[in-house]
Order: sequence, then C-alpha cells, then structure tokens
Amino acid sequence: MPDHARLDVVSTVMKISKDPTNYYTGRMLWFSFTFLYFSVVYVGQITWFDLVKDFQCHGNISKACLAECYESHFTSPVLGVWYVIGFVFFFNFFMMESFASEGVQDGNEKHKKKPLEQKPSDTNNKEDNIKTKKDQILYFTQNKFLLATYLVYFLVQLSVQLIFSVILIHNQLPLLKKPIWCSTLLCLGPYTCVIRGTQEKFMSIILLVSLSVVIMIFCIMFFLFTIDVYLVMRRCAKKYRGTVKFRKKPR
Repeated sequence: MPDHARLDVVSTVMKISKDPTNYYTGRMLWFSFTFLYFSVVYVGQITWFDLVKDFQCHGNISKACLAECYESHFTSPVLGVWYVIGFVFFFNFFMMESFASEGVQDGNEKHKKKPLEQKPSDTNNKEDNIKTKKDQILYFTQNKFLLATYLVYFLVQLSVQLIFSVILIHNQLPLLKKPIWCSTLLCLGPYTCVIRGTQEKFMSIILLVSLSVVIMIFCIMFFLFTIDVYLVMRRCAKKYRGTVKFRKKPR
C-alpha cells in the first residue's frame, strides 16, 4: 500500500472520529481499532519489504533458479492479504457509520420539527445535550434497520477476522517455520533455502493474530450486549404502553 494511500486512510479516520456524537455504544473503540490495525500493518510490513533479498538458497544456484524457488515457496502474496483485510475492515466500519449517522440524523430531524414553546436557557444546555445523546442512542436501539445494520456489522467483522486469523496461522506462519527444499523441473536441486529475519516476520504475524483475536472478542461482546439492550428496551416499552392503557381506562 503506498504511503499517500495510508495517510489518506488515517486522515479520513481522524476526521470522522472528531464527530462529537455518540449514537451507539463503543463508537470511539472501533475508531481506535481501525487506527490501531493500520498502525500494526504499517509497522509489521517493514520486515517484509525485502522478502526477495531475504530469501536465499545454499549451493551454486543461478538467479533464475533462485527466483523460481522463491515463486514456488510464496505462492500467495503476504502483504497483499494484509492490505485486502484492512480495506474490508475499514469499508465495513465506514458503511456502518454512514447508515447509523444517516438514520440518527433522520430521527433528530423528526424531533426538531416539534414546536418549542420557549427558548431554552443556557443553564439547561448541558441537560439538553445529555438528553439529545440519550435520544440518539434510544432511537438507534428502537430503529430495527439500524439495529440490524449494527448486528450484521459485528457478524461480518467477526467472520473477516476469523478468516484472516486462519490465513495467518495455517498459511503464512508455515512459510517461516517449515524447512524449505526447492526442486523444480528446470532447477533439479534439491536446494536448501532459508529466509533471513524470520523472528521479526514471525512476531509481526503473531501481533496481527493477537489483534484479530481481540477484535473478535469485542465483536462477540458488543453483539450480545446490543441484543440484551434491545430486549431490555423492548420490555420497558411494553410496560410503558401497558401503563398508559391502564391509565386511559374509564372508571
């Protein structure tokens, strides 16, 4: 990923995170995860930049055979997978932000259309701000489309991180741990090949796996928490409607 592209992504995340609204729980946490993921990828990829130079084989081997051995060992791109997962991670978060902010703004406009009998004083500004935030969270919980978007977001992120962890553990880690023996049709060999700086590359993969596990844990926690809040709000709404009906009954 080019440097200017990474800077554009980071700047976009920082601009969105400055929005003072807090219409769903854990909003700043997911901004932090997005920024942290790109930071980890940026630091971890440094050890993989010179992978072609770090790949060496023993014996009298030509450059063509060395390149063929390299291609036979690294059959899939390492950093390319990291970039794709990062793009999917940010795209899912951006789409969820777009749907959530648009839905909450529509709910706020409905509240603003109600006529105000008196102009609020400065002493009530803090209470109004707190009430507005509570109304936003309440509207977000009661709107089934936004709630479904929120839950689907967690499921998608959980699936993406699970797939990414499997790729890191079962595909990329063995590239560093297993011994490399190269023997092809044009380069009979067999040649013994090694990769320099395996410890740094190993730690970068472990760091990404750890971050993915943490994200998956939070996805599960927020998914269950959101369902629990929705059920609690639904029970409270039923009790409130039942109380109103009871009061309206003629005596």
